[in-house]
Amino acid sequence: MVLTHERAFDELFRAHHRTILQAAYHRLNNVRDAEDAAAEVFSVAWRNRANAPAIYTLPWLYGVLRNVVGVEYRRRGRAGLRDDQDERPSDDVLAPDAADDARDLRRVVASLHPADRELIWMAYWEDLARSEMAEILGCSQAAVRVRLLRARHRLKTALDAQNVDPGPRQKP
Repeated sequence: MVLTHERAFDELFRAHHRTILQAAYHRLNNVRDAEDAAAEVFSVAWRNRANAPAIYTLPWLYGVLRNVVGVEYRRRGRAGLRDDQDERPSDDVLAPDAADDARDLRRVVASLHPADRELIWMAYWEDLARSEMAEILGCSQAAVRVRLLRARHRLKTALDAQNVDPGPRQKP
């Protein structure tokens, strides 16, 4: 049975590590912190491997990531740290669509409140279904729709204020 749990963890890691690392980077804007957060997510998964069939889903990993990121936000707040990118991430962290023409758009999204930024990333970059977002956030799908509508409105306001045109084919 141990081999089965370890195999399930290995499959989970191979299937979702890059996704979780990218999601962590998009939330933390810092490569080292993103790597640490992804490592912590999979550390929690490893510790819970006996429950593997029941918990090993991408929404569960996102929920763990959300908790890990929340701890990091609180740490930054106590330490008085800014939420700035400290270095350009490697290709392993950035999604393939991270082209130079999206830099301004990403900067504006990064300037949003963390809750809005998380919704925008989950919906448009990570392309999660509203049901998955609801599971991750611990709320109803209706609440996700309302929160996302408000986040999109605040994103549009920020884009207009900074004269950034996302273009017709770009993700917000």
